[in-house]
Amino acid sequence: MSVTSGFFDSVSGDRKYNAEQMASIFDGLILDGVYSTIGRGFMVRAMDNDTVAVDTGRAWFDHTWIYNDSVLTLNLPESEAVLGRIDAVIIEVNKEDSVRDTSIKIVKGIPASTPKPPNMIKSRKVNQYPLAYLTRYPNNNVVTASEINIRIGQPECPFVTGIMQTLTIESIVSRWQSQFFDWRGEQAALFHIWREEQKEI
Repeated sequence: MSVTSGFFDSVSGDRKYNAEQMASIFDGLILDGVYSTIGRGFMVRAMDNDTVAVDTGRAWFDHTWIYNDSVLTLNLPESEAVLGRIDAVIIEVNKEDSVRDTSIKIVKGIPASTPKPPNMIKSRKVNQYPLAYLTRYPNNNVVTASEINIRIGQPECPFVTGIMQTLTIESIVSRWQSQFFDWRGEQAALFHIWREEQKEI
């Protein structure tokens, strides 16, 4: 590991910067995740045929950005004859020299009597982040809304809400629960006061 710095004017080619160094200026400012306020946050929805749609959105993962400005249609892999499986709609950051791209695609799950979501690749060159898991039943090539498990907003694919801020569904629910318990306590106190007043009438 060495000390690096930038950016400085190049004189006769003595200052050259790669993509990761360019993106590193956002380190400490932007956290990985899907932007909750841009487009429709890559929401995955069922289509009429053997396809799913990924809505508009923008994300930042592994020093790369991905932006979708129109609905993206993905063809579903054919279902199994006997066993079910769980497929995943993912964002994949691939820094292999032959690829160098961030894309949205479907990862086919492993057929099983009790299927599980496919493992996401986590390596130095390739990283995958699930947008949704799709329950695939045998001999059925159509996915309905009830068979789509959205993973955006979960720890494995959080929302980015602003500079140095991410948000997960768990934190939202926790906040709602706290607010509900506060409200319930206030209502209980008001009811107790009302009941005491009624006794005096």
